[in-house]
Amino acid sequence: MFTRFSTIILILTAFLGGLIYMLHLFDLVTPANEVYARYCALGLFVGGVAFLGLQKAKNHKFSWDDIYKNNTLIVVSLTALLASLFLVSKISFYAIAIFAAASLMHFLYTRKFYAPPKFFYFIFVYGLLMLFGTIGTQKGFRFPDATLSFYVLPLSLCFFRLSKETLLRIGEFFFKTAILFMAICVLYWWFNFLHLDANLAEWIADKTYYFADMPNWIEQAKRHHLSWESMLANGETIAFSAYFFVTSWSYYYHPSFISLILFFGLITGFYLYHKKDDTPAITKFELILYIMLCFLVMILMESRIGPVGILFIVAATGLYYLKLKTKHFKTGLAVYLLLGCAALYVLHNTGSRYANDEIRDAYRRVAVSYIQDNFWWGSGYYQQRLVLEPVAEKMKDQLPDLVYPHVSNPIYYVHNQFLGNMVQFGIWGLIVLLAVLVAIAYYAIKNRSYLLQMMLCIMVLFMLIEEPLYAQAGIVRFFAFLVFFVAISEAGKKAKIENANDCSL
Repeated sequence: MFTRFSTIILILTAFLGGLIYMLHLFDLVTPANEVYARYCALGLFVGGVAFLGLQKAKNHKFSWDDIYKNNTLIVVSLTALLASLFLVSKISFYAIAIFAAASLMHFLYTRKFYAPPKFFYFIFVYGLLMLFGTIGTQKGFRFPDATLSFYVLPLSLCFFRLSKETLLRIGEFFFKTAILFMAICVLYWWFNFLHLDANLAEWIADKTYYFADMPNWIEQAKRHHLSWESMLANGETIAFSAYFFVTSWSYYYHPSFISLILFFGLITGFYLYHKKDDTPAITKFELILYIMLCFLVMILMESRIGPVGILFIVAATGLYYLKLKTKHFKTGLAVYLLLGCAALYVLHNTGSRYANDEIRDAYRRVAVSYIQDNFWWGSGYYQQRLVLEPVAEKMKDQLPDLVYPHVSNPIYYVHNQFLGNMVQFGIWGLIVLLAVLVAIAYYAIKNRSYLLQMMLCIMVLFMLIEEPLYAQAGIVRFFAFLVFFVAISEAGKKAKIENANDCSL
């Protein structure tokens, strides 16, 4: 049976898609009008999120006392934090501050401090590694802003506990927000696809770039073309990656990190779908709609990790629930292995071409060369570009032209978390990272947390092609969902509580 939300999304997407095509027939879908399409898309997202929130809150009676007693501030700020991760990073930073403040206010009201899971201490050690890693760097010893999330978000969880039903309602809200986000991405892409007069087969099959001369795209140019000022001054148009024309309406463009958020949404969706009790759940149709939209958006963004991540989540979840709920796990595993071998045989050449990333492979070679000479202690915190570019300069005869460092193509980081940690902190960086991952795995397995187990698998896969713990954008998204999934795991458990009134100051 169609759900009301899914029906509204499909009808609106079809209607607006048809409207955009009609505007195209009247020559109104143009680069000059893209700015209006972008603002409409952003307004539609904000309005849709607000509508979903009001629908969830309409049966709840608020009072000032209720805000503290029933965690209303926590619920609202946590929900807003998860929804903000789709937008420009600055908004999520504000959302974190609001969430942390709400958590602290609740603690001051209840005077209850909940002992953190033990693996949080490994995370704190990682934060300290980043802190002491600033010693000897150009800016000197300091407290890096990025390390705030290593403390603020995990510690916030120590100030409150929400019921599992409430947390699952937040998960349902995020899942539907992700569907809304993907539908808007498809519509925005459709607008740009029409005025770019692009070839769909080339867009899907290759890593494509398109020349665009659209108003108010200076911010995009700044981020990806250091020579944007001279290009604009000379009246030149600028080439943008295809993903710009899919997600620029949200002012956050990185296809890999957007994929990561959508992965977490899919994991949440599977978890809600398989719930047996009366807590908030989603329908099979909603789950199928999510997967289809997710595949489509990943392909339009030309994200390599996207389709791989979706297939992994679907396959691993299937095995997970075969193991838990049926007696056919061994049969299912045999079928998986058979299908996997057949797919590798049939799609070997296609898969090799798809997986081949010449630039990232070259980055890894440069990183390994540096690590061999700096095994025990690396460059220090956030110094990868400083040390990798000189190594690349020495290896320029062995590297493709795309990797050769120059003004418009700097090597910001390795795009591999394990190698990146060794470049920054030597072998100690790798040891601490592995300790964090093993500690999370132990907690997830011990508590039988599907959400954390799947999240960890996706993060390890993701760390092979990106560095989510290197920059704020990745750190915020990782810890927001880590805290959310841990909160679900801790809900209903008998927590160890320390009353702040008994603590001597």
